[in-house]
Amino acid sequence: MTHLIDTHFHLDYYPNYKELYNNINCLEQYTLCMTNSPGIYNSCCRMLGESKYIKFAMGFHPKCKDLTIRDFNQFIFMSYRTDYFGEIGLDFSNSKRYLDKEKQLLYFDEIVKIASERNRLMSIHLKRSENHAIDIIEKYRPQKAIIHWFNGSKAQLESLVYLNCYFSINTNMLEKSKDLLSVIPTDRILVESDGPFTKVNGKKYYPKLLKDSYNHISSVLNISDFESIVYYNFKRLLNI
Repeated sequence: MTHLIDTHFHLDYYPNYKELYNNINCLEQYTLCMTNSPGIYNSCCRMLGESKYIKFAMGFHPKCKDLTIRDFNQFIFMSYRTDYFGEIGLDFSNSKRYLDKEKQLLYFDEIVKIASERNRLMSIHLKRSENHAIDIIEKYRPQKAIIHWFNGSKAQLESLVYLNCYFSINTNMLEKSKDLLSVIPTDRILVESDGPFTKVNGKKYYPKLLKDSYNHISSVLNISDFESIVYYNFKRLLNI
C-alpha cells in the first residue's frame, strides 16, 4: 500500500495550522514540515509534536537575515534531535535582504558536512547559487539531499543528479520548467507542495489538494504509476 508524500510544506505559515495538522493525519499523507530556524522548529515540536504522518525539519533559511551565529550554534547543538534538516540552503538573489553571502556559505558548508556525517535528510533551497552548492555537496557527498524547487540550468541539474540528489517538484514549477524537469530521472523525483506558496487548479494549496498535485505533475511529465514511483523513491531515500 502506498501513501501520498509531501516532502516540503510550511505548516507554520497557515493561521489554522492546528486544523491542518489534524487534517494531514486524517488523510494519512506523509508530510515533512519545514521550519526557518531552530527556534521555530522547537516551537512547532513543542506546540504540536510529531506523528506517524507529520515530521518537522529543523531549518536555517538563507532568506532570514536576522539569524545569527547564536542561532547557528543552536542548530548545531540540536542537530542530534532530528533526522531532517530544512529549509536550508543558499540564496544569492538579494544581497541586501538576505543573509550575507559569506555567512551563507559558511553555514551551508557546515550543515551539509553534519548531514553527511550523521546521514540526515536535507531539503535544500538554491537560487543563483547552484554552482557553489554543487561544490559543497561534491565535497561531502551526502546521501539524503533533496533539491527543493530547482530552477537552475540543465548542466547544474545533471551535476546534482550525478551527486545522487533527489528533486522535489510542485505544481508551480511545471509551467516554466517542464522541459528541464523532464531531464530528472524518474527514480529521483519526489513531490512537494511548498504550501502556502503554491496553487493547485488555481487555488491556494491545502493538504486536501495533494492528490490533485500528484495528478497534475504526472500528467504534465507523462509519468504513469506516479504515486508508486514517488512512494518508493522516498522509501529508498530513507533506507526503509
